[in-house]
Amino acid sequence: MPQSHSPVVFHDVLDPLTGNRSDVRIEVPGPGGGVELDGSALWVLPALYDADAHLPVLLHGLRETDRWRALAGGVAELNSATPWHLVRDLPLSEVTSFFDQTALPRIRPILSISDQPSSEGFADWFADHAAEIRETWMPTVKCYSNDPFFRRNLEAIWAGGCRAAIYFYDDESFESVVSEHAGPVHFRHVISAEMAAKVAARPDSTSQCSPHFLLALPDGRSDELFVLPKVPGGQARDSLRADVSGSVSLLASDHNAPIADSKGPGLDAEQHLLPALLGLADEKVLDLRTALAMATERAAEVFRPAGGIGGGIVVVDPAPQPVGLWPGQQARRAAFRGLELPGTVRAVAVDGRGTLL
Repeated sequence: MPQSHSPVVFHDVLDPLTGNRSDVRIEVPGPGGGVELDGSALWVLPALYDADAHLPVLLHGLRETDRWRALAGGVAELNSATPWHLVRDLPLSEVTSFFDQTALPRIRPILSISDQPSSEGFADWFADHAAEIRETWMPTVKCYSNDPFFRRNLEAIWAGGCRAAIYFYDDESFESVVSEHAGPVHFRHVISAEMAAKVAARPDSTSQCSPHFLLALPDGRSDELFVLPKVPGGQARDSLRADVSGSVSLLASDHNAPIADSKGPGLDAEQHLLPALLGLADEKVLDLRTALAMATERAAEVFRPAGGIGGGIVVVDPAPQPVGLWPGQQARRAAFRGLELPGTVRAVAVDGRGTLL
């Protein structure tokens, strides 16, 4: 039986990008008559496309905790790193169909290969599946420089007509790839102006940064966080803040969804993506339009999702609010705890249908 929907109307909502006010109507799940709300203190903004998230979808399914974190961060679409070793023995078309059924947020798979378990067979597998990956997933593959088969896998990614999105564990491997022009590379986690300049000078290269590298975190927070790369702060942060819009291609959360007893590094951060972008605009690191573009169309230009991204909106209260711990969030993964950030999301919608928060 089709799910019923009822209208919610926010009246007199401001679009800060144009200065115009309008009524925003969203169809939300549930029966009953329409609800009318005063939206005069609210903003309407484009919904975000988070290009770098890690969700345990193939292990734990579509969890509500992951869905609500994305929506609270203003995210209507996201790339989710999908481990190669979990799909290598599955019909790839069925995995693709599963992801295609996701709606709000829309979860798009991006293939990821690491050294655990061994990636020894990846190059041969990818030779057989590269065309399907290019056409139905992101035409980009994540890989890691500490993998013993890193170079072989990198060559296979390029031979398959895809871009390599690389996390570098050391300066030597970064310098090795940035100095050659053998194929397209997306450099993850640019953390200084010097690093960004080297990437920008390499042909067919793109880069990303995350708000936790740009916002001034509370004293001592960087040392508490369990994340790679380590948040540098200080001069490295300030140099990057000076020209992040010109030197970095996109902004993304680098969110690692919380999993009980997880011992690996990573931040639980997607629920704060929109507030962090608004915080960067408030601090005049970026103007608002550019901050949003770096997490929407500029991200889509790099990853080229099939069919593009589309049409979502976020209704948000721009008043600053203190950031605390989310349910299940560890302090070592909470970069923004203790800050005041603007942007409490009230609703997210795509093509007129959405959810209230």
